[in-house]
Amino acid sequence: MNSFNDPLLYIKGPPVFHLYPIGSIIQMKTEMEMEVPMDVPKKVQDESTSIYEIRTSMSKKTLAILEKLTFLAKPFQRRAYRPLVFYVTGGVYLQGEVEKVDDEFVTFLVGSEETITYRVDQVEKIVWRGTEMK
Repeated sequence: MNSFNDPLLYIKGPPVFHLYPIGSIIQMKTEMEMEVPMDVPKKVQDESTSIYEIRTSMSKKTLAILEKLTFLAKPFQRRAYRPLVFYVTGGVYLQGEVEKVDDEFVTFLVGSEETITYRVDQVEKIVWRGTEMK
């Protein structure tokens, strides 16, 4: 034997095996078979590998910003990513944090109690510590 096959941990004692009684295995199989009715036709559903539905109404840039805003709305990220500056259409920029994100709207917490709501497609870029978030 070489060192790769040697056990890493030696425990002094007899080997332990957990075996189910034969009667319980047969009982479990019959219960599983009884749960599926044979006379009901099964409906075939389309399988999808995607986790979420792709929004086709938004551009790729808007979808990327929506993803960043959703990430920044979580409690830990709200504390960790400070100060954030949000550049909105019309040359407006806001310094604050993301309070809430819906499918189309984002609410920013500016100052201590002031909240401002914009459409997600109006947010042009997000800057953290002087660099744009990618």
